[in-house]
Amino acid sequence: MVTCSRLWSVVVVSASVWVGVSPAQAQAPGLYYSWRSIDTDTVGCIDRATAALNSQALENIQIEGNSISGTTENATAVFVCLAEADATTVMIMVSSVDDDSAFELRESLKGAF
Repeated sequence: MVTCSRLWSVVVVSASVWVGVSPAQAQAPGLYYSWRSIDTDTVGCIDRATAALNSQALENIQIEGNSISGTTENATAVFVCLAEADATTVMIMVSSVDDDSAFELRESLKGAF
């Protein structure tokens, strides 16, 4: 038995083929990352990451466990702090459909951290 949602999907796809419209395609975002070891605990790492995100005017800053993220108009940045026995590893990841702005934001965050 054909469900209503499947039937609707067939109708939409058939109509788009008949009209000659191709489905919308989005560009995959670029992802730039970097990591290093720092001599602090997870709380100190999150504090430094918060300061770095604020220094670059990122918005919607959210902390979840050992990670913190923020956004700009066209990019998302995430810091992850991984505690080890003698140090903490911090990873910075920046994703955007604009490769140049993602790379620049990552470098700015590294400098501010």
